[in-house]
Amino acid sequence: MKKKKYLFTIIMLFIFNVVGCSSEATEEPPEMPPEVIVKINGENIETARGTYKWESKGLFSNKTVIADAALPFQIAANMKAEIIEQSSLANIEFNDGSQPQLHAYLWEEEKRGEALLVNQREITLPSEKGKYIIEIHAEWTNGDSSYILVVEVQ
Repeated sequence: MKKKKYLFTIIMLFIFNVVGCSSEATEEPPEMPPEVIVKINGENIETARGTYKWESKGLFSNKTVIADAALPFQIAANMKAEIIEQSSLANIEFNDGSQPQLHAYLWEEEKRGEALLVNQREITLPSEKGKYIIEIHAEWTNGDSSYILVVEVQ
């Protein structure tokens, strides 16, 4: 009788362990940074993701993804410039509601140029007429990512 109880207990523990550890029962952490949502004057602006590094910590494993992308000026070559007014503000949000530390830079030809003013979740865009490539760099505790947008000030 004792052998049957032990056998029953072992079988039940095995079943609970298998069901509790199945991949369908647990939600895996995301393997890449969230998507950025950039709005200027209430309208969504096209963006492209650049280089990123993202660490996912699961229950039984940790994973780091490093994705190298073309330089922002190369990515921007395939993007349409969004027409904006002088002294516009870009509102930055993320699809997961996170609030990473933000930096923004202009790209001048093939190199990173001056930093743009970032206040809370708003970036002050250039006021002089012209076409601008802007890199937004976001930093979370488990990684960072760059995002590119192209604007033309009228």
